Amino acid sequence: MAERYVKNIRAFIAIPLPGDVRLLLTDLQYRLKKAGIKASWPQPDRFHLTLKFLGETPCGHLAQIQKVMDQFSGQYPDLALAAGSLGAFPKTNKARVLWADIKGETRRLEQLYRKLDNSLQRIGIPGQTRPFSPHITLARIKVPVSSHTLEDLIQAYAHQWSDPFFPDCMALYKSTLSARGAVHTLMFQTKLGV
Repeated sequence: MAERYVKNIRAFIAIPLPGDVRLLLTDLQYRLKKAGIKASWPQPDRFHLTLKFLGETPCGHLAQIQKVMDQFSGQYPDLALAAGSLGAFPKTNKARVLWADIKGETRRLEQLYRKLDNSLQRIGIPGQTRPFSPHITLARIKVPVSSHTLEDLIQAYAHQWSDPFFPDCMALYKSTLSARGAVHTLMFQTKLGV
């Protein structure tokens, strides 16, 4: 049987997280499970900070996307961020996603996001329609959780933050959906530092 030619991939651009940050988020995820939250749980090795979700992307655009990403090489060597705390999308009384927040030089992070989004628009990738909200997904809720429970959890972990980290690269990932969750495959990356 001939192999099917793939025209599109589901893709996103993200900042990978260092091991110590993933460890803290894994602990936070464990505590949420222990609190009885019924959810699907991303594997810790898949934790990332999304800069741009591309969705279905023509394979023919990949070389152009890599060129755009390479324009940022070495431009953010001292971008200091921290991950932690806890939040819910869209809000605590209708939460579908639990996430860890990002703090630190978030203005510079947003500047990177805006420049990347604008550069990708110039090669035909649609611009982001909602505001940039940097976060790391910890859980996708399957059974509704009371807003009181979530507010207590958010309060309990409000001061749990990682040490500052300095992202060394941004990467383009292919995301393949499966019954066991999304599988992320690294396609290429660009160094943010020198």
